[in-house]
Amino acid sequence: MRPRYETQEDRDNELSVVSALQLSGFTLYKLPISYRLDYIMFRDGKLLGFVEIKTRKHKHDKYPSLMIALSKVMAAKQLATATQTKSVLMVKYDDGIFGINFQMPHVVSVGGRSDRSDNSDIEPCAFYDIKHLKLIVSTH
Repeated sequence: MRPRYETQEDRDNELSVVSALQLSGFTLYKLPISYRLDYIMFRDGKLLGFVEIKTRKHKHDKYPSLMIALSKVMAAKQLATATQTKSVLMVKYDDGIFGINFQMPHVVSVGGRSDRSDNSDIEPCAFYDIKHLKLIVSTH
């Protein structure tokens, strides 16, 4: 079993994204960990899909692509297919909350982080071009 690296700051950032989405008229419910994504999302009682929330401590355009574990992409696509809905990635950057549909084109390569001395942090990843990110909420 892999360690969980989620901190209270991570949970607080996630809740700030959820609050912003709820203020925009969406209803979100936290999913059990077995679903691999963070939330199921509704609007006016209609299922819209599933949401994964991440936080990055820089502006959205600092890097040319957004990296996420390929296993997360696979789980997101499976949920979307099973429910005939969408799965989206919402990322809180320093300059706003941006979203991208997991179905958008991406490149697969090896990526991850090396600052925790955890060999499992290096894995197949999907790299989404940041030009496909859509601004959801501005922080300016």
